[in-house]
This record gives sequence, C-alpha cells and structure tokens, in this order.
Amino acid sequence: MEDLEMMANAFHADRRERGPQQANADWVCDPLDEWLASLDDGIAVLDAETMAVFAVGMNETLSIRDALILSLIVDEQECPKSLLMEFASKPHSGKTKRRMSELLTRAFEDERITPDEERCRTGVTMLLNIATVSPVPYCIQPLAVAAYTLWWLGDVSSAALAMQCLVLDEDCSLAAMVFSAADRGVFPAWCACKNREKAA
Repeated sequence: MEDLEMMANAFHADRRERGPQQANADWVCDPLDEWLASLDDGIAVLDAETMAVFAVGMNETLSIRDALILSLIVDEQECPKSLLMEFASKPHSGKTKRRMSELLTRAFEDERITPDEERCRTGVTMLLNIATVSPVPYCIQPLAVAAYTLWWLGDVSSAALAMQCLVLDEDCSLAAMVFSAADRGVFPAWCACKNREKAA
C-alpha cells in the first residue's frame, strides 16, 4: 500500500507539474507495450511494476482505464497503440472524445462486431491479477474493467463482478453501468445475433 501511495503521489505531482497529457503518456507508454504483447500472445502475465503502474494510473485518471477497455473490445488494427496513447493522454480533446464515442457505440450497436474471446479473457485475467495484488482503492478500476469486458463477452458473471466492485466503491460508475445492464439482460448487439442463430 505504501509503495502504491508513493507512486500515486509521484504521478499526481508529475501531472500537476508537466501537465496531464505528457505525464499520462510517459506513465503508460512502456507498460502498454507489455500489456499489448501479452494480449497478442495470449499470456496473462505482467511484471509486478507494470501491474502497479496500471493500478495507480487507472485510479488517478479514468483515461488510462478507458484506453485499456478499448484495447480489449476494438480490433487492434483499428485501434493501435498510437490511438490508445491518444485516449490515455488527450481525453478532453474533441477529436479524441468523438473517436472514442464512435468506437464504443459501434461495438455496442453493430452485431457484426464480435469479440476476440481469447484476447478478452487474457485481459480479464491480467486485470483480476492486478486487482488481487492491489488494495482498495487501487483494485476498483481493474475490477470494473474486468466486469465490463465480461459483459462485452456476453458473460452473465459480469453482474457478480460488478457488484463486488460496487461493494468496495458504490460510486464506481462503470461497475454500476455493467451491473444495471447485465441485470436487465442488456448486452452488445452481437449477443442478440448469436442467440438468434442458436434459436434458428
């Protein structure tokens, strides 16, 4: 806990001194390489320091959390590292906001966009590993992203994980969204298409 707090204080000070854009970019650049390589290889193992960097980064700024979400639900050809870096470092840019909204909306509404299940499961495992070794509040966002990814996969266990997150932090809006959607049976469009195919 003390190590994470020291990292968080250093990151917060860097964001204040150099500005969020440069600080965020430098904070996630190398860890993001390791994250993406693990997703590509299907090996859910991250260095301890990388896990700490993500835990602190997601707790400090949701833009880093959102970049990890997009790395899981959007095809890597359409959302390469360069774009993920923009999402992490320039979240308030009008162009960045529009692009992120377009990608998330299309993923939810277009039934032709289906998940890469192996990639997503690898990401969920890494996120749960981060959460396991990180105390509150640093475990909250990794748990919420894992729940969101399970929801994207159409996995009903997403509701239980989102609820676990909400027990730890009732104000976690991402977990609340996942729990509400999963509890009401609302899933991405591709799930409905899959269900129709099963029924046919």
